[in-house]
Amino acid sequence: MAQSTVLPMHCLYGIFLEGNLKIQKNDQEGLKKFKDNIKKFTLELDEIDKISPQSRIGGAICFSSDIWDTVTKKISKPKELKSVNTLSSYMPGTSQRDILIHIISDRMDTCFKLAQDTMRNFGEDQLDIKQEIHGFRRVEERDLTDFIDGTENPDGDELRTQYGLVAAGQPNEFGSYVFTQRYVHNLKKWYPEPLSVQQDTVGRTKKDSIEIPRDKRPITSHVSRTDLSENGKDLKIVRQSLPYGQITGEKGLMFIAYACSLHNIEKQLQSMFGQLDGKHDLLLKYTTPVTGSFYFAPSKKELLEL
Repeated sequence: MAQSTVLPMHCLYGIFLEGNLKIQKNDQEGLKKFKDNIKKFTLELDEIDKISPQSRIGGAICFSSDIWDTVTKKISKPKELKSVNTLSSYMPGTSQRDILIHIISDRMDTCFKLAQDTMRNFGEDQLDIKQEIHGFRRVEERDLTDFIDGTENPDGDELRTQYGLVAAGQPNEFGSYVFTQRYVHNLKKWYPEPLSVQQDTVGRTKKDSIEIPRDKRPITSHVSRTDLSENGKDLKIVRQSLPYGQITGEKGLMFIAYACSLHNIEKQLQSMFGQLDGKHDLLLKYTTPVTGSFYFAPSKKELLEL
């Protein structure tokens, strides 16, 4: 069974906690306490789900390549897992963290309770949180650019399992490669742009999110940069991204992708940031990535066996 943030669709709220492990590799007592707190996380997650099933709460704890061997000797490291800092030569904002705690729900109070209790259990002696983002889903699932986000997201458990999880029978089965990237939007630059410029930038119509035909949209549109295939196979990912921000402060998109293969994620990044043909995603004129990390979300079974 996968951790419960991959398959659900259209959840209204999310909390993203990213930070670094403060426990040393040889601190067996500290690591045991850390793993006990992971179990507490899964138990409280299940308890909230029983008490409030309508909240559709989900949660995942994900680990970076750098700390995999510190956290577990029992579970083999996923073969594609690596540091996002290996992409720093062409992608801004790379800032690899050790751990991601991702919580989703249709109620912010249940998100907040699970996050608060989890951090109280881990404590400052175990985790140093570097970024905490609270995301929300807007009307019609529109990003702050006012375009619908995730139109091509795999729909339904079958497709989300196919593209979001390592296949059954494979090493690390039902786990998922994870990529987080916080974008800060320059809406003062975006909002005044004519509709035609905005639609060419995204590659879709603004009102109905209809994909503009390939021969009529720029090769540098966001759709053209991210709708990729290779050897006849679609390189799709499962997105759980949400807008975030303050009315008078920073705002943008907290991007998160789950995938059966890190290759699918990395290929999209190479396409967006000019590594495939020297061309960059037009959307990057209006939004800037300020963080970025790769993780792996083990299956629930493997998470409890760490």
